[in-house]
Amino acid sequence: MKVIQINEKWKGIWDKIAGKKHFGSFLQSFAWGKFKESLGKKVFRLAVIKTKVSVSDPFTSELKILGITQIIKEPLPILGNFLYVPHGPIFNTKSKQEVFNVLKNKIIEIAKAEKSAFIRFEPKQGLSFAPELRHFKTSIQALYTLKLDLLPPLEEIIACFKQKTRYNIRLAEKKGVRVRVGSRQDLGSFLALLKITAKRDNFFIYPDDYYIKMYECLKPKNMIELVVAEIDREILGVFINIFFNKEAIYLHGATSSKKRNLMASYTLMWETIKRAKQKGCETLDLWGVVPENEINHPWYGFTRFKRGFAPKKHIEAYPGTYFLVLKPLIFRFYLWQKSIRGRRI
Repeated sequence: MKVIQINEKWKGIWDKIAGKKHFGSFLQSFAWGKFKESLGKKVFRLAVIKTKVSVSDPFTSELKILGITQIIKEPLPILGNFLYVPHGPIFNTKSKQEVFNVLKNKIIEIAKAEKSAFIRFEPKQGLSFAPELRHFKTSIQALYTLKLDLLPPLEEIIACFKQKTRYNIRLAEKKGVRVRVGSRQDLGSFLALLKITAKRDNFFIYPDDYYIKMYECLKPKNMIELVVAEIDREILGVFINIFFNKEAIYLHGATSSKKRNLMASYTLMWETIKRAKQKGCETLDLWGVVPENEINHPWYGFTRFKRGFAPKKHIEAYPGTYFLVLKPLIFRFYLWQKSIRGRRI
């Protein structure tokens, strides 16, 4: 068992594991790493492999990938940098602890070479078998999500929506709201609406270049699509959706503060569902939500909207963050400054 760094030649095999059902993620896809590199970030792709030599024929062997992790070097203002593993590592074996230990040693080696203060893992599977990690029930990525099953026929899918959600979809269509697939030219409208939406709903957004490069990096791989709602050539809303290994992800949404009574966001989500089904996706990840008892949370409104499309689905919770600390003093200062600024870790 050993660790190797993966290059572009292996991206097909990499993405097969990165898209593993239930525990895979587009955040571990090869293309997402290329997108991060386009932003000037250093990306490391590690695979734990095991070679099994055939007893009957010593000239043949079978290479098995036991686990992968895509690591992004992120800046830490004033304090240097840290290594970040979003939705990873991903295991391809039941021997998770053994694979993680091998992987961890290589990541520590990289972290020391990069002078990183700590390594931050945000896996979809818990790492409770690694007591040396510090666990926090918080994350950079969404900690909770809702997933919609796309396998039933469309008429069965829409029949499961809340009655008010179905009503709002029909209302938007009746009032003349039309939805189309967008292009590179619609990014300007998306960015303008995103700033309006972020101010209205009080959430963080990235600089424009982030979304532009995301589109430019993922579009050639058919991993990203814009859907645009408009009436009389006035754009009312734009969604950015991701497609990866039979899963669609509603990643970003932006809507106008004008004509909100036309319910453009509802018909945008309905179109997202139809497009995902056409592309052969089996699930739609509605991305960030919060537990429904957190009525004062800034995402409560998003959650109510998304819940309308999946009223019977339970909210899925990810395990949070596991820190592997290399520089304890810097890490303590990092936690302290997050605390006094009232920001999540």
